[in-house]
Amino acid sequence: METKVAVVTGSNKGIGFEIVKGLCKGFDGAVYLTARNEERGQQAVKKLEALGFRPHFHLLDVTSEASIQKFSSYISTHYSGINILVNNAGILDFDKSVSSYEDAKKLMDTNFYSLLTITKILYPLLHNDARIINISSDWGLLSNIRKQTWLDTLAKDDLTVKEILDFVGDFLHAAKSGKNSFVSFAGSFGDYKVSKVAMSALTFVQQRQFTEQGKDISINCVHPGFVKSDMTKGMGDFSTERGARAPLYLALEAPQSQKGTFVWHDCHQVNWDD
Repeated sequence: METKVAVVTGSNKGIGFEIVKGLCKGFDGAVYLTARNEERGQQAVKKLEALGFRPHFHLLDVTSEASIQKFSSYISTHYSGINILVNNAGILDFDKSVSSYEDAKKLMDTNFYSLLTITKILYPLLHNDARIINISSDWGLLSNIRKQTWLDTLAKDDLTVKEILDFVGDFLHAAKSGKNSFVSFAGSFGDYKVSKVAMSALTFVQQRQFTEQGKDISINCVHPGFVKSDMTKGMGDFSTERGARAPLYLALEAPQSQKGTFVWHDCHQVNWDD
């Protein structure tokens, strides 16, 4: 019998680590904890092994096409494909509510542009009934955007990937223009908000594409809650374990028919564009 495979990006700590732990408990297959740093990734695996779990580790830097390609080659050599993919990798400097253009671009490379590379390289490995879970945020709701033209565009039923790229590009142009244009686009932490709004929008576009292609793949995005983590400097309402609850629901329990939805931390669906 072929071994099923679950992959969690950026999972050596925080919510990603807890998702790996939950998959080790509830998923009948190989669970891959991935990280861009070998030492931190291996340390995370040892923590889980001490608890009696048996995750696998593979180096994966989502901002590096070569790294994603190497991981893809490894998976395709050892398995028939991927059954669960959790796009969790993300960054945020909680000390900077307004970032420089360079920092905003780095954030966008990690939080959004990486998804397009993953789409190109890893999505061809997905089984026909695979599940993709995108870790978004309440800052990934459309209402976080202040520019009416983008509110109208991103809410369209026939939205395209090119339009999402134009949206992100327009924000980066604003970031390059200085603090006032940065803030006028999406307020404080606008780069993170734009990256997560773009992720959410991409989720819905890709679900439409999968359906048009006749594939039974489900892709959903989820707001895990305001979780206490290194990223939030320890601030938040929930533990990382509680933050993993809704992503694990989508990975293990939700009906396969649940597709293209935005799921709140308590597992109920919300309207993304209200």
